[in-house]
Amino acid sequence: MSDDINQEILVELRGVKSIGRRLFWLLLLLVIVSVLAFPISRRSRSAFLSCLVGVSHHVDETAGFSQGSGEAQGLVAQQPNYYYGHAYLGAIHLAKGDVTNAQTHTLRAYELFPNEQSEKDLAAVRKRLPSRSQ
Repeated sequence: MSDDINQEILVELRGVKSIGRRLFWLLLLLVIVSVLAFPISRRSRSAFLSCLVGVSHHVDETAGFSQGSGEAQGLVAQQPNYYYGHAYLGAIHLAKGDVTNAQTHTLRAYELFPNEQSEKDLAAVRKRLPSRSQ
């Protein structure tokens, strides 16, 4: 009877060993797929970040508002719910003297990410709006 029990134990151990091997290969396959997929997502992130860098570069240059505005609009088109693009468009419009569009984009940036700086930016834009009583 002990030989039968020993044989059953060996069969169970072989089954566990087989499951362990399958799990090992499955995990290895998942790691390989993750490593191969990472550069793809990294490329899309790098394109998005280069767009951000381009926008900030052109906003800093006084003559580059039209190009910076185009890149910021592309950023907003690519990521419509990302406050940073709207904040940049608001800053560009404000620098160009287009207070109405500046308010629109600054308000959208504040709605997407309400923080103290966005609130200050929005208040500054609203101070420059022409009074409605005139």
